[in-house]
Amino acid sequence: MIDYIMKKLLRYVISFIIILIVIFSLPRMMPGNPKDYYLITTVHIGETHEKLQSELIARLGLNKSITDQFIMFLVNTFQGYFGLSWRYYPREVSSIIIERLPWTFFLVLSARIISFMLGYLLGVIAAWKHGSKIDILIQLAGLVSMNIPPFWVGLVLLLIFAFYIPVLPFGGSLTPGFQFRSFWDFACDFLYHAILPITTLSIVTFFMDALIMRNNMIEILGEDFITTAEAKGLKNRTIMFKHAARNALLPFVTGAFMGFGLQITGAIFVETVFAYPGMGMLLNEAILSRDFPLIQGILITTTIIILTSNFIADLLYARLDPRIRLKT
Repeated sequence: MIDYIMKKLLRYVISFIIILIVIFSLPRMMPGNPKDYYLITTVHIGETHEKLQSELIARLGLNKSITDQFIMFLVNTFQGYFGLSWRYYPREVSSIIIERLPWTFFLVLSARIISFMLGYLLGVIAAWKHGSKIDILIQLAGLVSMNIPPFWVGLVLLLIFAFYIPVLPFGGSLTPGFQFRSFWDFACDFLYHAILPITTLSIVTFFMDALIMRNNMIEILGEDFITTAEAKGLKNRTIMFKHAARNALLPFVTGAFMGFGLQITGAIFVETVFAYPGMGMLLNEAILSRDFPLIQGILITTTIIILTSNFIADLLYARLDPRIRLKT
């Protein structure tokens, strides 16, 4: 098990280093010059003196070469320091991310739980009724959902339930200017604004979860112990959930951790659609203002979360199924 963990860990470290190179390069490939943005900002607030402008450029590190910037980026990253935000100067990037991360985590965890439960139930039903209309419908829905962008689903739900049938808010996380008299009032308003984002993330993934569970369970249904259970005269519900579904859960549970990383990525786009104050909205603000340190910090944090969830999935799978360790 230790050898398996070390091999997997080495792969993830190499992947992380490669991703760091991409993260450093992407902001600098965007159109527009951050120097121009911040010089315009200084003129807007009245700081037109050339000395102040040159000091600002030097303070943000914009006068250094790309090589020096990359070396400083790597050193700071491995020290756990993301630098100072240019947009929210002089605040540190890490403190801004810590403020926004809980909002995103709430959306993703809620959507992952809903997706997991619904995907498990629909997958079991589809496998048990293999070849029926409901099985075909779930397969089609799963295949279609894999190719639907999350933001498109969000826009459709927003158009239906906020515009044509105005029962839910257009966006945000709390009602502006509302005075909360108790924690219950706060929680109700908070959940009221989170319904559409959570629903969007759940719709995008739970049909995929159902498809995974269905395929796993169909394989289990062909095993000898299922035939033995049927020969004993056990009830269909007992065979379906206690025998077949329980043994099909292993790949499904590990897939749930991998799906967590997928939903983190989807949340970035969904939050922008619903103006939800999480990591996605923060990334949109950082891109518009060409805030390189903030963009890098958000992408690194997202990468760490995704790699960690995948690593946990690998460990869990290897722990529950020793054959995986022997093949690696």
